[in-house]
Amino acid sequence: MTKINPHKLQFLIVVIISSLSACSMGPDFKKPQIEKPLSFTREGASAQNKQPNPANIDAQWWRAYGSEQMNQLVEQALRHNPNIESSIANLKVAQANVRAQQGFFFPSIGAGYSLTRQNVGPILQSSLNTGDQIYNLHTAGLTVGFAPDLWGGNRRQVESLKALGNAQSYQLEALKTTIATNVVATVIQEAALREQVKAVRDLAQASKEQLEHARRLRSAGYSSSLNLALQESLYAQAISQVPILEKAREQSLDLLATLCGKMPSEQLLLPSLENIQLPTPLPTSVPSKFVEQRPDIKIAEEYVRAANAQIGVVTANMLPQISLTANFGSVANFFGDLSSSANTVWSAAGGISQPLFQGGTLFARRRAAELAVEASIGQYKSTVLSAFQNVADTLYAIDADARYYKSALENEQANQIIFEQSDRQLKAGYISEAGMLLAKQTYLQSKINRLQAYATYFGDTAALYQALGGGWIKDQTQIYKN
Repeated sequence: MTKINPHKLQFLIVVIISSLSACSMGPDFKKPQIEKPLSFTREGASAQNKQPNPANIDAQWWRAYGSEQMNQLVEQALRHNPNIESSIANLKVAQANVRAQQGFFFPSIGAGYSLTRQNVGPILQSSLNTGDQIYNLHTAGLTVGFAPDLWGGNRRQVESLKALGNAQSYQLEALKTTIATNVVATVIQEAALREQVKAVRDLAQASKEQLEHARRLRSAGYSSSLNLALQESLYAQAISQVPILEKAREQSLDLLATLCGKMPSEQLLLPSLENIQLPTPLPTSVPSKFVEQRPDIKIAEEYVRAANAQIGVVTANMLPQISLTANFGSVANFFGDLSSSANTVWSAAGGISQPLFQGGTLFARRRAAELAVEASIGQYKSTVLSAFQNVADTLYAIDADARYYKSALENEQANQIIFEQSDRQLKAGYISEAGMLLAKQTYLQSKINRLQAYATYFGDTAALYQALGGGWIKDQTQIYKN
C-alpha cells in the first residue's frame, strides 16, 4: 500500500481550498444600459451653444471667468468649507470599512492566558498525577482560526463595500463642484448687486430732483397737486428699492463667507463686475462622455454595483461553510512550568455546516437582494434622465437669458443716448428740466434691468459647468478598481 506524503497532502488541500476560493457566487456586475441621445436639446434649440467639436472642461473651470480674486475665493472654499471636511472623513470611513472586510481573507490569531483555582472534591478523581483535589491551573496558548471563502461571499462583500467607497469618493467630488459653482454664482451676484445699488441710488437721486422740480412748479402755480403726488409716488418707489438690494447684497456676502469657511463678519476681497469675463466658448460635452463624467451618475452606478454584489453574499450563505481551528499552548500548576515541553497541549479541528431549513429566510434574502438590484437600476436610469434634463434646462436658460440680456443692453444703450441728448438740449434751452430728468430716470431704470439680466445670464454659465459635471477628473488614488 502506497503511503501518502503528509506534506503533499497538505499541499493538495491548500490547492483545493484555493481553487474553491477562486469562485464567486452571484452575477458579475454589468453597467446598466440606457439609450443616449445625440444631443442634449431638441433640434434647432439653443443653437448658439452648440459647437462642432465637444470641448473638454478644465478641472479648474472657474478660471475661465478671468478673475484672480474669484479664483482665490473658490480655492479658499475648497480648502476650508466644513462640508468638504465632513465628506473627506466619510470617505475615509468607507475606505476603512473595506480594509476591515478584507481582513477576513486571512486567518485570525489570538493569544490567551487564564488562571483558575479549583477543587474537584473527594468524589471526582483529580486530573493531576499528584492527586491533589485543590490546585491552581495556568493555561496559556495561541488560537488560529480560518474560514475559507469557498463561494466568494467575502469577496462579494468587499466588492460591495468598495462600490460604496467609490460612491463616497464621487460624492466628495460632486460636493466640490457644487461649492465651486455656488461661490462663482454668489461672487457674480454680489458684484451685480453692488452695481445695482449704485444705479438705484442714482435713480433715487434723479427722482428726488424731479420731485423738487415738481414742488417748485406747484408753488408757482404751473402744476396741479395730482402731478406733485405722482412725482412723490415715483420717488417713494425709487427710494424703496435701495434697502431691498442692500439686504440682498449683504446676504450674498454672508453666504460667500460661509462657503469659504469664514464667519459672516469677516471681510473678503471681491472682484468688480467689470473684472469678471464671460467664458468663451461655453463648455459642451457629448452624451456618452457626459455619462462618464457627471458624479451623480457615477454614484448611482456604484450603488448598482454594491447591490449586485449582495446577491453573491446571500447566495454564498446558502452553501456549505468550512471552518478550521487550531490551538497550541501549555497547561501547568505553576506559572514557571508553562515553558516546559511536558506541559504542551494542542488541538486541531475542522468543521462543515450546511443550512437545511430556516423557514425560507435565505431564499427571501436572495430575492430581496435581486429586487434591490432592480431598484438601484431604476434609480440609475432616473438619475441619468434627470441629469440630461438638468443640462437641457440650463442650455435653454442660457439661450433665453442671453437673448434677454442682449435686448436689455440694447434698451440701456438707447436710453443712454436719449438721456445724453436730453441733457444737451436742456443746456441749449430746447427742453425743460422735467423732460431731461424723466429721460435720466428711464435710462437708470434700464441700466438696473441690464445688470439684473447680466447677473442671471452669468449665473446660467456657472450652472452649465455644474450640470456637465464640473470638469471633474477622477483621482485614481481614491477609486477602487473592481
